[in-house]
Amino acid sequence: MLGFYAIYLLAAAFGRWMAIVPGAPVTVWPPNGVILAALLIHRRETWPWWIALGIFGEITGNFLWYNSTVTAALGYMVANAAAIFAAGYILAPLFDAPIRRLTTLSQVLGLLVIGVLLSPMISATIGSAFVASEGKSSFADTWPLWWLGDATGTLIATPMTITVVNAWRDGMRLQGRALLEGFVIAGLLVGVTAWDLATGSYYTYLLPLPVLWAALRFEFRGAALAVVGLTFVIGAHGHILGASDSPALSIALMHNRMQFLILTAASIGLIVAAIVRQQKQALLDLAQINAELESRVKERTKDIEMSQKRFEATFKNAGVGISIVSGEGALMRVNDRLAEMLGYSAEEVEGRLLDDFTHPEDIPRGRTALEALKSGAADEYDLEKRYLCKDGSLVWGHTTVSCVRDAKGRISYLIKIIQDITDRKELDENRQMLMREVNHRGKNLLSVVKVIARQTALRSPENFIEAFGERLQALAANQDILVNNGWQQIELDALVRGQLEHFEAIRERVTVVGPPVKVSAHAAQAIGMAMHELATNAAKYGSLSNDVGRVVIDWSVEDGNFSMSWCEQDGPAVSAPTSRGFGTTVIDKLTASSLSADVELTYAPTGLVWKVSCQLATLRDD
Repeated sequence: MLGFYAIYLLAAAFGRWMAIVPGAPVTVWPPNGVILAALLIHRRETWPWWIALGIFGEITGNFLWYNSTVTAALGYMVANAAAIFAAGYILAPLFDAPIRRLTTLSQVLGLLVIGVLLSPMISATIGSAFVASEGKSSFADTWPLWWLGDATGTLIATPMTITVVNAWRDGMRLQGRALLEGFVIAGLLVGVTAWDLATGSYYTYLLPLPVLWAALRFEFRGAALAVVGLTFVIGAHGHILGASDSPALSIALMHNRMQFLILTAASIGLIVAAIVRQQKQALLDLAQINAELESRVKERTKDIEMSQKRFEATFKNAGVGISIVSGEGALMRVNDRLAEMLGYSAEEVEGRLLDDFTHPEDIPRGRTALEALKSGAADEYDLEKRYLCKDGSLVWGHTTVSCVRDAKGRISYLIKIIQDITDRKELDENRQMLMREVNHRGKNLLSVVKVIARQTALRSPENFIEAFGERLQALAANQDILVNNGWQQIELDALVRGQLEHFEAIRERVTVVGPPVKVSAHAAQAIGMAMHELATNAAKYGSLSNDVGRVVIDWSVEDGNFSMSWCEQDGPAVSAPTSRGFGTTVIDKLTASSLSADVELTYAPTGLVWKVSCQLATLRDD
């Protein structure tokens, strides 16, 4: 608890240091995030102690730095304690608290919505009321700055505190290449941020990139440290401006803009870190399954070796192929199982050379092993090879061979036990293919999320969380359909209707018409995202925004050409937008490039019309 008290005071001191806006005692308040982290990683019965620790820390901070009146200090304590307790009370069951670390995307989204977006509204409301009651500032002027400061501080401090505590418990240390890469990311973060701020913040959109790199490589630990570093550089630049003759209003505007940048970069970094963590966990689970399968194979092999010692008693009823072979390779005797594996009767097999039933490419390996037995260099061997069946098919067999020698050391005969491992070979091949496919699909999905995040942050920073969440939901709907179809070609009708599932109140006014057409996973992502953007725009501004408007979605195939349209009817008057947002880019350019298609977007007075045409083959090629 003393350690958390020290962290709390350090966070309060950092918040005081970040207070670079003239007339504002606090612009970023991380201590609330420290106590929220403490609630999430400890049992609920200990929460009163942590809330008390936060109150004591705030008293200490007020004594050291802020010197507020008793009434104001009491109001600030009540505001912060209420916000922290409300966030912890809601997040604890969602996180299945207590937790050791952040692990899932749902936890990150819960923290962003509850801990960062909503709970600071409580502290901002109570705290602003106390400030207004003392006549220092109006409620309307104080509330947005208070909310922004608490939201930024919580997003900085909560993941960082959880990361520090977890690293302390586990004794985690960066070494070798990871340490070097961490320094490179830190240097890039400091350099890019300082350069951008020094040149007038014209390239602010580049600042989240080092945070994304850190999240991809070091997950939550990298994202948290990168955001703290970004905040520190921004604060240092603010102090430099404050020491200059820069106008107070200019400093305040710059600082507020940088706070929104920190919120955006931290949100993207944590989301990417959660996706990377879940992907790695999936790979670990797959590796565990693989290890269990290999363990089972080894156990089965041991069983086969034991059966060699008892083969005389179990020869006829054995579950594996057993044969007695002469030193020259002729089959002197075989059991029914071996004959069954090869598709012959035992009488048809006996007397023939084993090489007659061996795949030509595997014969040299068998002869080399046999020569080692004849020379006395070995008494047994085992190998996996293919056998030719009577019907021309192949059977994989794990062959274990031991020899019985006469008094002079010459081979009297060989005992061969052949186990059918065809199913295991097919399973190994399927598993390898699945691992490659999981890796390929995961990288592709991360690339799509990265593009969506970057473009949404660039074009819609003011409502990033809502817009980014809706686009992720649309992408998730596509993924559900693709997964249910085994990542094979899916029906276009199911894809379109799947994107309309989220619009329950208006989907009855949408008509979907078209022949059966199957599209690839690549084409499904492009068309699905376009359908989501069109439906969202229609619900907000188009024909689905009133009570009578309708939408007709149809497609057709003719002479190897595919065409599809979205036509809005009976809606409000339509006019072309004055600027292009990311949604328009998805509908127009992204669809055109993904499908090698011609896209026509018409803002007709009767309603928006979107048409796309391309070769049918491009829809089916993945």
